[in-house]
Amino acid sequence: MGTSIELCVGNVSLSYSKNFMGEDYGFLFQEDDLFRRKTDAINYDYYEEHPEEKEELAEAEELFARTLSRILPRLEILGFTLEAARAEYQAAVAEAEDISRYGGIEESKKIYLTFEEFCNLACRYPLGDLKSGYIEYETPDRDKIAQGRFAADIDKFERIPWTDNADSYWSESSFLSARVCILSAESMLQVFSLNPANSEVEVTWEFGPIVHAGWVQREAFRPGARQRQKVLIATEGASDARIIRRSLDVLRPDVADFFNFVDVDERHHFWGTGNLVKFAEGLLRIEVLNQVLFVFDNDAEGVDAFRKLEKLELPANMRAMLLPDLEEFRTFSTRGPEGVGVSDINGRAAAIECYLDLRLDQYPASQVTWSNFKKDIDAWHGVLDFKESYSKHFYDQPDDLLRNGSYDVSKLTKLIDALIKQAGLVTSVI
Repeated sequence: MGTSIELCVGNVSLSYSKNFMGEDYGFLFQEDDLFRRKTDAINYDYYEEHPEEKEELAEAEELFARTLSRILPRLEILGFTLEAARAEYQAAVAEAEDISRYGGIEESKKIYLTFEEFCNLACRYPLGDLKSGYIEYETPDRDKIAQGRFAADIDKFERIPWTDNADSYWSESSFLSARVCILSAESMLQVFSLNPANSEVEVTWEFGPIVHAGWVQREAFRPGARQRQKVLIATEGASDARIIRRSLDVLRPDVADFFNFVDVDERHHFWGTGNLVKFAEGLLRIEVLNQVLFVFDNDAEGVDAFRKLEKLELPANMRAMLLPDLEEFRTFSTRGPEGVGVSDINGRAAAIECYLDLRLDQYPASQVTWSNFKKDIDAWHGVLDFKESYSKHFYDQPDDLLRNGSYDVSKLTKLIDALIKQAGLVTSVI
C-alpha cells in the first residue's frame, strides 16, 4: 500500500507524494514550527496493545505547521509572489489551449477563467469552513454531494485547465484541491491568501508517517532556509552588520534565517566603502555563485561607492542597495561652516545610526555635522553627532521593548523592509 506525504493548507492538499519525499518544503518552516500531533496514518490500537513500542510514536507524529500569514513572507523573499502565480496560471491556460488546438478537441472553444476569476473561485469560501468528511462511493449522486457548495459553480470549475486528478475527490476540500490546485504549492498559497479569512489557517507538512514507515530518513526533513536560498549581506562596517542582524531577528524573525553576514561579531575585513567595492570586485573575479547583497549607507560616501559598484555590471546573483531615503530625513538639523540649519540628509549624511531611535535624554537633539565635500557626486558628506551613543542605546534595549515598547523602530522597520525587498530580487533568480 505505501505511505503518502502531503503539504496542506487547512484540509486542502497542495502537493502529494507516495513512498518518497517529493518536493522539499522545509524552507517554508522554522525550528519552532515542529510539532507532534495524532494522525490517521497511525494505527493507535496497535500501540495500545504493544505499549513497549510507544516510543516510536514521537517520530511517527511529527509534522511542521505554520499559519498561512507567516508563510507568506518566506514565499515573497524567494520570488513566489502573486504576480508569479499569475504568470504560472496564464502559462497553464496557454498550454491547455495549445493542446486543444493541436488535438482538434472540441474544448478548443472553451473560454478559460481569467486569473482574477480563478482566484475569486478559489477563495469563494474560507478554507477552515470546508467539509472534509469522506463521501462513500456507494452514495447516490456522490459527485454532487462531495462537491458540496461548489456544485453551484460547477460551470466555472469546468473553465479551469484540466489535470489528471481533476475527478479524484470525495469532499468539499478534496474537490477544491483536485480542481483548483493546478499550480505549484507556493503559488496556490499566494492565491488562497487573498481571502483574509485564511490568514490563520495552518499550512502543514506531515512527514512523521513516511519516516516511521521507513521510506525516507528523518534527516531529510529540516526546517529553515536552504544554503542556496540565503543571501550574504555585505556592509561597510561591523556596526552596520550588527544593527541589521539584530533588526531582522527582532522585527522580522519570520525571514531572518534567509540572511548571512560577514564577521558580525569579529573583525570586519573590508571596513569602509572603498574596501567594500574592492570586496565586490574580488567576488566578481572568482565568479562566486552565492547570492550577495551589498549595503551602503545613504550618505555621500555611500552614494559614491554605490555608483562605482553599479558600473561593475553585477550578475543576477548580486545586487547593491543604499539605505532607503526617508521623509524624516528631509528636514534634519545640520551644522556646518555657516552654522546650524535644516537640510535634507538623504544621500548625504543618512548613515545607519540615523535610522535608530534618536531620542536620548542625556544628549541634545540629533544633529548632523558636515565634514567633507565629495566632488564625484557634487555633495557634502555629513556625520551624525554622537552616533556611537545611539548604537549603544539600541543594543541595550531588550527584544520585547524593540517589538512593543517605547523605542521608536519606525525608521528601522522601513530600512529592514527595503533590504528584504532587495534580497528578494536576488533570491528570486535561483
